[in-house]
Amino acid sequence: MEKVSGIVTCFNMENEIEQCLESIRWVDELIVVDSFSTDRTVELANPYSDIFLQRAYLNAANQKNWALEQASHPWVVIIDSDEIMPETLRDEIRETVENPSYGYYQVYRRGIFLGKEMKHGGWNRDKNYILFRKDIYRFNEDEVHARLIPEEEFGIFNSRLIHFTHRSINEFVVKSNRYATQSAQKYFRKGRKGTAAKIFFHPLFNFLKAYIFRLGFLDGARGIISAALSSAYVAEKYAKLWELTERKPE
Repeated sequence: MEKVSGIVTCFNMENEIEQCLESIRWVDELIVVDSFSTDRTVELANPYSDIFLQRAYLNAANQKNWALEQASHPWVVIIDSDEIMPETLRDEIRETVENPSYGYYQVYRRGIFLGKEMKHGGWNRDKNYILFRKDIYRFNEDEVHARLIPEEEFGIFNSRLIHFTHRSINEFVVKSNRYATQSAQKYFRKGRKGTAAKIFFHPLFNFLKAYIFRLGFLDGARGIISAALSSAYVAEKYAKLWELTERKPE
């Protein structure tokens, strides 16, 4: 079996980092890239790491692409510091590397929102890149939801990755504000414009899709909170795009 490098990027994740790294320490080389954490993340992550590095954070794609350059082995496993890899997924990845059918693989995630797994509202469709050949693939430079390129046919694992998305509503609001800014800037560079209609209708459709059409109401209070907050994020994204569109050059 070809050797595998594991990559985890992190910032101020003292409550999650040990569980994350413990679940991926089976790799042949574990690389941790920290964005100058100010809590105990560095202290806790160091013992697990074969290579521990610190680098200023620009965006997720940029950080991961830089980390890839530090990897020694042909196959790379990347998970985020708020994710945990179950043993079933670990075993599936090991078997795949012995006889791969594709150059890269994605994985569905079990989203844990406010302390409980979400099974509806689109959460069950959430997936991410996890395993790929270092010599072929890189992330594009999109600030939000970067894609692995070149885009080709890929495999999907049967086991799911555990993803602790938001432990509190405040955490959701803080993150969504940053993502809304980045998404608006991305749209603006591509020539898209913010309008009152987009600010109204896109969030409305997002709520109906998540809460009604994708059965988010079956997740109880968390279902409506998730649908409402994600729709507020969509509204903020297009409002910030409108602000960029209307801003007069100084």
